[in-house]
Amino acid sequence: MDNLLFIYFGTHDYHFLIRKNIELLRRLYPNADVLVYDWGDENGRPSNSTFQSGVDVVSWSDRVSDTMELLDPLGADGLNELARAFNSRERVSLKRRFNKFFLKKFPGSRPARAILDRAMRYENLLLHKCYALGDCARRVGERPFFFLDADAYLVEDLDVVYEGAPDVIMPSLEPEKQLWEPNRCHALSDGIMGFGADVVARTAFLDEWYKSLATTTEKLRVIASLSRMVEERVRGTEDNVLDSWGVGTVDFNGTPVKIRTIPNHIYNSVLNHEYDGGDLESVKVLHLSGVAQNQELFERFIAIVEDTIEQRRAQP
Repeated sequence: MDNLLFIYFGTHDYHFLIRKNIELLRRLYPNADVLVYDWGDENGRPSNSTFQSGVDVVSWSDRVSDTMELLDPLGADGLNELARAFNSRERVSLKRRFNKFFLKKFPGSRPARAILDRAMRYENLLLHKCYALGDCARRVGERPFFFLDADAYLVEDLDVVYEGAPDVIMPSLEPEKQLWEPNRCHALSDGIMGFGADVVARTAFLDEWYKSLATTTEKLRVIASLSRMVEERVRGTEDNVLDSWGVGTVDFNGTPVKIRTIPNHIYNSVLNHEYDGGDLESVKVLHLSGVAQNQELFERFIAIVEDTIEQRRAQP
């Protein structure tokens, strides 16, 4: 697709991933247009980052706080649980045990509040993707675009997923692997998402997703809200795009939206410390989830990404 626009979001600590992503993207799409939403530094200030020549950048640091209101439904107990979960992701150390103690015994203390502030900023960045996609859907006009997480790397072109002119493209788990239990919900993924040229259809979808996100309080809010929003609209219909991969027309408040689901294990394949050296032949997108801040792991896995791209390019 000659007019496909590629989109990336991220704060300053993810910009090196975006630059690498653009570098590798251009091996597959040498003339691709790229738009980066610069979310600023960890304190919400402009980052002053630079990207490759020809990349358009939207300075977005002053807009990231727009979605902090999405944390309000969690309430005090939910926010404290959020802080404890955030602290548990830190590497095992005396500091982590110290923070755990204050969160449990003195949740209103200054140390506990500092952890909560960091946890809220982190959670907000996860929730903010939907909001920024909504802006992009309106900003770029009648042009198809494809969003990639900073650490999700194309290893083969994806023109085929736009066949049939879908309005929204999302990776979906196999039906037997989909989870619907509260706080474990996962059927659709948001690591990559594609959008067609119909501005009305794609904004109708994204606006409803934002509303769903605002009322969802279970864990894994982003994918839970996305999965449940779609499931409640396709359940019992002939266009149940969660039962099998393909294109179906789904109603969003009177607006028909053509949704294409694509195999998650092909278009959002996680490549991290659990990788056992298995076959990557069918994979189209390698997602280096959880390795970005470990330089040794990142260099190891980005080399696999680069080798895979070159192997595909060498094929007749």
